[in-house]
Amino acid sequence: MSQNKIIFSLRKIVLLSALISLFFANQACQVRPSKEALFAQDQIRIKHAHELLKKDYKKSDIQTFEGDFKLAEYIKKYIKHENLKLNADDLTDTLLKVSKTHGYDPIFLLAVIKTESQFNPNAIGSAGEIGLMQIKPDTAEWICKKNKLRWFGAKRLKNPHYNVLIGAFYFQYLKKTLHSQSARYINAYNMGINNLQRLPAQAQNEHPYFDKVITNYLYIYAELKKIRG
Repeated sequence: MSQNKIIFSLRKIVLLSALISLFFANQACQVRPSKEALFAQDQIRIKHAHELLKKDYKKSDIQTFEGDFKLAEYIKKYIKHENLKLNADDLTDTLLKVSKTHGYDPIFLLAVIKTESQFNPNAIGSAGEIGLMQIKPDTAEWICKKNKLRWFGAKRLKNPHYNVLIGAFYFQYLKKTLHSQSARYINAYNMGINNLQRLPAQAQNEHPYFDKVITNYLYIYAELKKIRG
């Protein structure tokens, strides 16, 4: 072997060693959530699940996940299991973070995404809605200004993290305005709060969009139960 080849091989070994060291250093720096933090997030999830399902909660698969702190693992596996063209780690992290901030069950956001776009981050709706949660650019811009978020423009709504972040803030606004009445704030997400409030009180609860989201919500939990085994 020539001297140049030997030097080249040594450089490759040094570079590979450096990359391996960097990988393990990053792994060591990742702090796992404490059991207390996981418990607190589980309580947030359960509270929102009760709000969504009310008396039907006890009959659902959701209660079997109480105290199971591996939900993030199941979500990642579900995303991969569904052959979604999304980064499972990134989407899971986003769902967990925004759910903790706003008091959601992360599976609820997954159900909205499934209902709206079938997990297609590039989806464009008939009225100009964009991305995973099918948000209109003018609504997104308004939500950003209202919450002092940076507005990057309509094209950025195809970014999964940015789309879910804005969608979560929009739901926060709807929940607060409609006093956490789940059927109404979920229906308002689909038809707009002004259109919803023009309907008779009973009709505000009976719009079919709510049933679609809840059906997908329960379906995803059933799939997670299969994955958990």
